[in-house]
Amino acid sequence: MVSGLIQWALHTIEVWCGELGLSVNPDKTRLVAFIRRRKFPGFFESSLIEITLHCSMSVKHLGVVLDSRLTRKEHVDVKVRKAQNSMWACRRACGVTWGLTPRVVHWLYVTIIRPPITFASSVWWPGCQMASAKRKLSRSQRLACLGITGAMHTTPTNAEEALICLPPLELVVQSDARSAADRLWSLGCWSYLHPNRGYSSILMRLQQSDLIFNMGVDVMRPAFNLEPKYRVIVLMQPALLL
Repeated sequence: MVSGLIQWALHTIEVWCGELGLSVNPDKTRLVAFIRRRKFPGFFESSLIEITLHCSMSVKHLGVVLDSRLTRKEHVDVKVRKAQNSMWACRRACGVTWGLTPRVVHWLYVTIIRPPITFASSVWWPGCQMASAKRKLSRSQRLACLGITGAMHTTPTNAEEALICLPPLELVVQSDARSAADRLWSLGCWSYLHPNRGYSSILMRLQQSDLIFNMGVDVMRPAFNLEPKYRVIVLMQPALLL
């Protein structure tokens, strides 16, 4: 049933692209079954432009890696790996007694390295609740703490974070997710089917923690009215015949 609907949708895309003279690259198309079961009976691989689309375990969409079980584990691994590579590049320019100052290293981490980690946090923030994800995020921020403070490698990460006022990275991810959810909800752009499950529960937690978040904001959505409210009357003078 599901495979038939997928094949019908792909055929509709082929017809639509053919009518408009567009081309589709099947190599850039991924087929992912978002299901928690190990086996999905009755599911078969679909085809696009006579090319079979093989099933993948994950797909990257708008910078977010979505795995087939929606655990967000692979997305956390990708973000942590990129952050560590960036931090090691910065560590080559600073040392305990030489190189960039602690203030500059702190600025580099907060404004350049950390924002890509928290990107689209309102979608994948449940993935940082697992103990393994917390350890990975903590190790990533530990590199920044060592570069900023120049402390010994045996110094506890929590002590370094408290010293330079850096909250744990999983709390930063949740904070950004709450801010995005509250902003979208206030503008009327937040829609959810199951408010107590998945990523949508971040808004319910925020509203239950403090009643002030139920007040909304005084932001007016722009409305464009392009119909003219006036008429133009041009008086034509009769031509004089000589």
